Amino acid sequence: MTTLAPLEEPRRKLRARVLLAGKFCVSLLLFGYLGSLMRGPALAAAFGRATAPHFALAVAFGLCSLSVGAARWGSLLMAYGAPKRLPFARLLRLYFIGFFYNFLPGAVGGDVIRGVATRESFGARGSTAAIAVVFVERVLGLTALLFITATMALLRPAQGVQSVLPWSMVGLALSGGAVLTISLAHRVAPRLPGFAGRFAARLPAIAAPRPFALALLLSFGTQALVALAAHAILVEIAPQVTLADSLALVPLASAAAFFPLTPGGAGAREGAFVWLFTAIGVAREDALAASLLVLGANLVLAVIGGVVQLRTPRPAAPAESSSESNG
Repeated sequence: MTTLAPLEEPRRKLRARVLLAGKFCVSLLLFGYLGSLMRGPALAAAFGRATAPHFALAVAFGLCSLSVGAARWGSLLMAYGAPKRLPFARLLRLYFIGFFYNFLPGAVGGDVIRGVATRESFGARGSTAAIAVVFVERVLGLTALLFITATMALLRPAQGVQSVLPWSMVGLALSGGAVLTISLAHRVAPRLPGFAGRFAARLPAIAAPRPFALALLLSFGTQALVALAAHAILVEIAPQVTLADSLALVPLASAAAFFPLTPGGAGAREGAFVWLFTAIGVAREDALAASLLVLGANLVLAVIGGVVQLRTPRPAAPAESSSESNG
């Protein structure tokens, strides 16, 4: 066993690199397929209809969405009874930094970084509880996304996407189950063996329902702002798209970012965007141009997060540097 141990780390790194390379290949194939469907002049004309002020408005909506997300995170820390309260300014900074790391292929996920960077908020339970709260925060965002999609599918069904409602209901059930499992884990921890029991004992339970309800409400705000950001671009490229269309379809397209076989959903998200909006009569070139400009706005937000990371000081004290440097 001791002779094989030094080989395990290189093998793990090799597997990670092969997986990442495979994800990039899938993304390239998806983008290549989308490109094969496009007419060059029509795609160029679609980009030409976009203007800098509307792109800047999309970025502004994105900034607001990330800020509301940071507030949701803080509310969840209160809901799960974190003994140490963290200032909103720090949560906001870490939220932008996490968004930046989520765009780095092969890097540690931004959500993991956020959890590790705030592990002192839970004292002895440390990173396990803090990462669990970040996970719940992401699940609540997905819950709001699916709820909005299901509601719009009932109120304003779009041709070609009739299967959205049952899949949304399945997703909502899974999201609720994940939150419930984390909240009840401490009750079953004594019955679990070894590491499983110790891990379950560190998971937090909901201690304050009101902040949890507020976090869920804020999740609807983040998803609405994401839809508004995309609509700011769509309204110029495809004026026939209504705000109701964007509220119904943009969250669903955003869900494609969870597709596991691409880095950050690249290619899958754009493909979903094109498929959904062509179903309501938008030209393929217009839909692709809008989706790429939305991606560009998100890249601007990621760059802002990178700048925040570079400007974040690293305290000299070992206890503090271990948390801040991970952020």
